[in-house]
Amino acid sequence: MKSKKRYLLKSLMQLLAIVLVTLSVLPYFIYHIWRIDIFSNFQVQYLVLLSFLIIPFIFKKKWKWVFFLGIGIVFSSSHILPLYVNTSAEAKIEDEKSISIMSINLLSTNRDDSAVIDYIESRNPDVLVLVEFNSYWDKQLTEILKTYSYRHKVVREDNFGISVWSKLPANLKTIYFDEFQLPSILLETEQFENSFSLIATHPFPPVGKRQFKIRNDHLNKLAAFISRKDFSNTVVIGDFNTSSFSKNFQLFKEKASLKDSREGFGILPSWPANAFLLQTTLDHALVSENVSVLKREVGEHIGSDHLPIYLEISLS
Repeated sequence: MKSKKRYLLKSLMQLLAIVLVTLSVLPYFIYHIWRIDIFSNFQVQYLVLLSFLIIPFIFKKKWKWVFFLGIGIVFSSSHILPLYVNTSAEAKIEDEKSISIMSINLLSTNRDDSAVIDYIESRNPDVLVLVEFNSYWDKQLTEILKTYSYRHKVVREDNFGISVWSKLPANLKTIYFDEFQLPSILLETEQFENSFSLIATHPFPPVGKRQFKIRNDHLNKLAAFISRKDFSNTVVIGDFNTSSFSKNFQLFKEKASLKDSREGFGILPSWPANAFLLQTTLDHALVSENVSVLKREVGEHIGSDHLPIYLEISLS
């Protein structure tokens, strides 16, 4: 009986090893199928599980399985460890002029407006991006945000309303990158030393073959727009509905010649806000090469299924 239990446990551990390594590696090579791409979002979880799973195989000196599990560990680590390398973060200089930016996916059904308001006021950013901005949030926040003289709002009752609020003099307008005409907002500063551009965006969630294609088309057209405009100082920010571990996200970043603002600051997962063990990185702030990121963080839980993101940048 004991031998049968041991055999069953051994078989289950080997099966788990195969599943975890496959889920870690496969989406990088087969990234054009939405059901497979979804599994790319959980590299942190794969790394933790594989790191625990390899221990009994080492103890038992099952070196073939140790090597196999090592492939998954190295692959997952290659997506995570670079975020802790200080490639884009720079030491903050006291007299350096910085710009603070915040992005919040409000969640259209969220009614915890006091938590949202308190968080915005605690950081008081120069530029504020609000995703899933509907008539409820327009009513709750417009008066509170009256110090933001430059604003552009696209109020929608689905999940794709969006608004940008700026204390810096700026031109703002709506732009589109997909067939559903989901709005993004372009901000271009005026009368500001070392001016910059910001694009706030919220692609379609990839929960189906067509939706997956729409999201990827959105990102591809956005990358082409950035390359064509050749912005000198650029920030692209919002809920991208993809994690940084997705090959599709990495291709977008390369095509747009942008770097991840999290480099040097860590993983900083933002979704789902109330399920720590499943959290991944759906909310992003990407910057052009000559933008220095001085600070990058995720905020507290404010009633949404997303955590807010906050960064401070300096311009070259």
